[in-house]
Amino acid sequence: MLQIGADYYPEQCSESCWPTDVALMNEAGVSIVRMAEFAWSRMEPAEGQYAFEWLDRILDLLHQGGIQAVLGTPTATPPAWLHARYPDIYPMDQRKYRLGFGIREQRCLNNDNMRAYGQRIIEAMARRYAEHPAVVGWQIDNELSANLCYCPICHEKFHVWLQGKYNTLDALNQAWGASFWSQEYSDWAQIPLPWHVKGGVFHNPSLQLEFRRFQSQATIDFEREQIALLRRLAPRHFITHNMMGLHNSLDCYELGKELDFVSWDNYPITPWGESPFGSPLAADVMRGIKQRNVWVMEQINGITGWNTMGRRPSGEWLRCAAWQAVAHGADAVVFFRWRTACYGTEQFWHGVINHDGVPRRRFREVAAFGKEIQQFAPMLDGTAPRSEVAIVNAYEQHFAMDIQPQAEGLGIWDQAAHYYRALQTRGLNVDVVPLSAGLNAYKLVIAPSWYILTPEDAACFIDYVQQGGTLILSPRTGVKNADNACYEAPLPSLLRELAGVEVDDYDALGKDESSIQTAGGQKYATSVWADLLQLHGADAIAWHAGSVFTGEPAITRHHYGSGAAYYFGVFAEPALYDALLGRILEESEIQGLMELPEGMEAAWREKDKQKYLFLMNFNDSERTAAVPGGLTALLGNAPENGSITLPAYGVGLYECAMNPHGIGTHQTQTSICKA
Repeated sequence: MLQIGADYYPEQCSESCWPTDVALMNEAGVSIVRMAEFAWSRMEPAEGQYAFEWLDRILDLLHQGGIQAVLGTPTATPPAWLHARYPDIYPMDQRKYRLGFGIREQRCLNNDNMRAYGQRIIEAMARRYAEHPAVVGWQIDNELSANLCYCPICHEKFHVWLQGKYNTLDALNQAWGASFWSQEYSDWAQIPLPWHVKGGVFHNPSLQLEFRRFQSQATIDFEREQIALLRRLAPRHFITHNMMGLHNSLDCYELGKELDFVSWDNYPITPWGESPFGSPLAADVMRGIKQRNVWVMEQINGITGWNTMGRRPSGEWLRCAAWQAVAHGADAVVFFRWRTACYGTEQFWHGVINHDGVPRRRFREVAAFGKEIQQFAPMLDGTAPRSEVAIVNAYEQHFAMDIQPQAEGLGIWDQAAHYYRALQTRGLNVDVVPLSAGLNAYKLVIAPSWYILTPEDAACFIDYVQQGGTLILSPRTGVKNADNACYEAPLPSLLRELAGVEVDDYDALGKDESSIQTAGGQKYATSVWADLLQLHGADAIAWHAGSVFTGEPAITRHHYGSGAAYYFGVFAEPALYDALLGRILEESEIQGLMELPEGMEAAWREKDKQKYLFLMNFNDSERTAAVPGGLTALLGNAPENGSITLPAYGVGLYECAMNPHGIGTHQTQTSICKA
């Protein structure tokens, strides 16, 4: 059931505040809280001396108030006594400096003492609260990222990990091309970690990629140890983890595998400006990890900031952002935080209640949103976004592109945003999924630079197009093999036959601009990258103009099997994607629902044959959008003459009595990529 909540830290305020907090939560419609993820020192003030009585009392109060609790495992903040006993828990940076005490996540996840003591406190919590009536679930740690530690323990375990993968040094030397710069190894102990090295020169990309894989897996193993313990001791409870939107330091698909559902932290704006980690694209990335609905475990609630504060969003904007999360598949919106902290680093990251404990404007805004959620929760229960379009993603692509960015603006999420925006302006849902999700569930699949291309991946793409799908490929596809070594073949290497092109040359434009021209004579500005394409069965639909490649193919279309493969050899201004994606959607029999003005967003949730349209206007003035027929207003302005007008930061929710975009009409075929 759709619900709202708050992140609650009762250990950070007087116990006399707790009854008031519970009463105000009830008034605001808060039905669930997350707590205890930063309270290790309060629960275990000295080694083996547990102090859970305070947590017992607040959980009892919450239960009496009808509020459920998600307990966080507290391993993001190991206590001072643990560090004093085992200082090697502190992680090392690339210069071999130890991180000190005083922040959070000051721990190496490969450290056996860290893992052992973490298991002990989690076991004590689970045994005590497995049957507590207020506790319904667990959050593993907090905002996990790859364990990018360079300590001796990591170094030793990295060697063991490499031995398990390559078996022999000869195999490793060959895969890494270690003859380059005389880097061949005759003993596993000779293999370094990728430190900062002389003159800013970087280590072998193969070494760097394996280190990223190793440390990603270290974090996943750390998470899975906790999950296994909780499954054994608290089997009735769900287990989740709060991920970070477009964060890409580790493999979020692997991180999500053992979870019941994914949660994430949604901060569209920060003191440093607009954040890419909180956006509709981020919401769809998070939902795509398990291809099911999510929770937002931390939702922006007002002013954000530690030492420097951001601007105060309007209440209308905050409501719009919260509804946006719901529209993209959130079944719970948990506001961060309940009480604004009076102590510590996050004193100016504002909560629902001010420092003075008085419920003011932000409280009233959350309470108003809570009433809306309560009104529509029964209707939306069980609904989820569905899409005919997917952007495919693999975190190894991010790792490799981070190691060798090659050109400014070539990041995977940067690329995805070009296509995502054009699809959104047509009112289409977009899934962001791994290859293992099964591509044949979609009519159109977009693959931002599939830089590391394995034979298995290539077979997935080929199978998809042969069976009738439409695929869009991007520059820097098929450059590397799984060892992060370049293919000795024309690009896009294993996908040349599918694409019907070879890359004859390329230009890393970065911020510099060039242009292309379509068959109709329209010109579009391009930047970031340019591929010069040789045709080997494909048809050119756009050509370079005003560059060293003038007159040569830039974008192509190739019939293959029962489907088609497009190769976009450039990154262009939004107008190009609007024009070409319109054509591609039509050819793929995907019906665009509407043409949305800039800053207006649509998303759909459905169940069985019932669909609901969410409209959000993120502009500071009213906007009007043409909409399909058959809509009944549940929230916001009603349709008039085939359009809907929403005020600044307005939200609309509409019941649809029809199937406006044919979702569910595409026949899913057997896919060799399906997990």
